[in-house]
Amino acid sequence: MKLVNAVTNEATIHGRTIGILGQPWRATVTPAGDVYPWDDAEAVKWYVAADDRWHIPADEVAVRQRSIDGAPVLETRVRIPGGDVIQRVWVATGRLGSSALMMEFENDSPMAIAIAIDRQDLLVSRPVAVRSSAGEWPAPGLEIPREPTVIPVGHRTSVRAAWVISGSAADLNIGDFADWAAVVRGWVSLSERASRFTIADLRDSQRVDELIVSERTEVALNPGSLSDAPNAAVRWLLEERELKRMDLKVTDLVELSGAVETISRAAKRGRIAKADALTGLKAAAYLLGATQERTLTDLRKVVAKIVGSKKMSLMAMLHSGSPHVDSQDVNLLVGEVENEFAVMSDDGVITLLPGGIKPERLGVQFEVHGIAVGINHRVSFAVRWHGPNAAVIWEVSGPDDVELRSGVDMTWVSTNASGEALWRVENVPETALAVSDDLSFS
Repeated sequence: MKLVNAVTNEATIHGRTIGILGQPWRATVTPAGDVYPWDDAEAVKWYVAADDRWHIPADEVAVRQRSIDGAPVLETRVRIPGGDVIQRVWVATGRLGSSALMMEFENDSPMAIAIAIDRQDLLVSRPVAVRSSAGEWPAPGLEIPREPTVIPVGHRTSVRAAWVISGSAADLNIGDFADWAAVVRGWVSLSERASRFTIADLRDSQRVDELIVSERTEVALNPGSLSDAPNAAVRWLLEERELKRMDLKVTDLVELSGAVETISRAAKRGRIAKADALTGLKAAAYLLGATQERTLTDLRKVVAKIVGSKKMSLMAMLHSGSPHVDSQDVNLLVGEVENEFAVMSDDGVITLLPGGIKPERLGVQFEVHGIAVGINHRVSFAVRWHGPNAAVIWEVSGPDDVELRSGVDMTWVSTNASGEALWRVENVPETALAVSDDLSFS
């Protein structure tokens, strides 16, 4: 997942993009939960009045943040005496075509608190503190430039606030907007249009399936632009591939040809690693699809020059590079993970688990759905365990003339589009499951 940089008059802000598809408004949420719109609007910052003092999340040490299920819904926890204050931030649609920046604050502590948000034009779910009859500031002790909205929050309760982005706030209520759980489900469903993983893999203590959702939703909200830099061209092709798989965009063929030309020139001059070039060109082949026969023929000539062979098939040449790209600014995690589960190693030849089963997956049930291989095939399969053997059920969609192979059991071959098999696996721990569950992709 990439963290985006929002440039403000003060500094470059690092964080996660939030917004909704179909509307241009975007913002960056910092690791402290402050929201920086990409337009000229002022940042939306928050503060907590606890039993001891005002807590400013941007200055606190005990602040933790996560993306809920990988969606652009950010949950930030700030430590206060006796517990945490939990802030959740998301963008939601509402009635009459409206949209709003939504903020929920949960008091997970035994004492009452108050939340201050440094703007006044908000819809709120509870009455707010106001200036006293003597005109006293509603947040005594908090020194900020603007008068805030201050909301009392009882212990073990929560409140919500909404800043209306589009639509008339006078015609709306805070209950008109989707809650964070519904928004999370929508984003996860969008990512799973491309492919879905039920795996226990971790990367830097984070679930890989959630990181893939984060990566795809970031691409959907903040796609990169095509440039003359070869690594940027590869990254653009990879992002375009994910946008196509999520049914969000049809790639412009002129731009695609420009990206291929940029990569081809760079490979010829040694300005891009071979693995990176082939990774980008593999994405280009998928974007072209089987109907672009003439263009695919031209692409094959480009790939042949990079690989140095005219006899290999297009898929075999694209597969001949390193399975991992060399540049961090090029890589998409989803491509790396999918290549571990299925690849098209030659025209019409799909290899499942080409590198075998990782040690941490031995004896562990897992399944993947909708992995795109080659130009127009998709693969789903699941692995369960019968003692030391892997029980595999698979389904392939696309043209029928395909051969399946296994990187686990080299003796196994199938030409069936769906079926079940038992693979022999070496070095399976004793904790391997003894019984295979009933499975079906129908």
